[in-house]
Amino acid sequence: MSHKSISSLFSLPKSKKSKVKTEILFIERCLDLLKPGGRLGIVLPEGIYNNPSLAYVREFTEDRAFLRAVVSLPQETFVSSGAMVKCSLLFLQKYTEEEKKAFDKTYVQAKTEIDDIYADEIAKETERLEAAIAIAKKEKDTESRKTLQKELRDYLKLMTTKKAVESRQLLKDRFDYPIFMYEAEKVGISATGEEDLNELYPTDSHPKNIDKTCLEWYREFLADPEKFTENGEVEK
Repeated sequence: MSHKSISSLFSLPKSKKSKVKTEILFIERCLDLLKPGGRLGIVLPEGIYNNPSLAYVREFTEDRAFLRAVVSLPQETFVSSGAMVKCSLLFLQKYTEEEKKAFDKTYVQAKTEIDDIYADEIAKETERLEAAIAIAKKEKDTESRKTLQKELRDYLKLMTTKKAVESRQLLKDRFDYPIFMYEAEKVGISATGEEDLNELYPTDSHPKNIDKTCLEWYREFLADPEKFTENGEVEK
């Protein structure tokens, strides 16, 4: 994909709804084109993978593929094409049918366990609030009834979110795997669009202060992920 076409992806309407919808459709289409076990390299705005408000975009991807590597690109990488967004290279591998079954089974078990943990608490609080609402209705206390109904709605929404977060975390703990991460400073293009030093793969123009390129680090990572830091990030 050219710098120009990448730039156009980041010139979408600023409406959160349209932007997120486009990002999901783009990722979904890319994954759909892969066969089970197929691999994908994609350039995405860095915010998609570190912005809390876009957590469900990440979860959408995690539900369908392994995140094998993340290579953070310099801020100026696409400036010459008019894109000011800091981006990352993401490398995904679509689950095989067996891997998808294992993922789904693990997720169902995690959600069931978290649901069981909070079932009694939610039932008791719901019963308490519904009883109070019934009394307010009987006494024709409209203001109290509306307040209690809102409290019940807010409580159930809060607990739904809480269970979802804890289920996802439990899933990650049980369906764990190493992820390669690399922070690049030189990727072959300057902010003005001219050729620059490149540390992504071995070339004659790689920075002299770099002992190993990103690709060489990645090959070492594949051979022995335990040699790297606990979260899989390359120590340069």
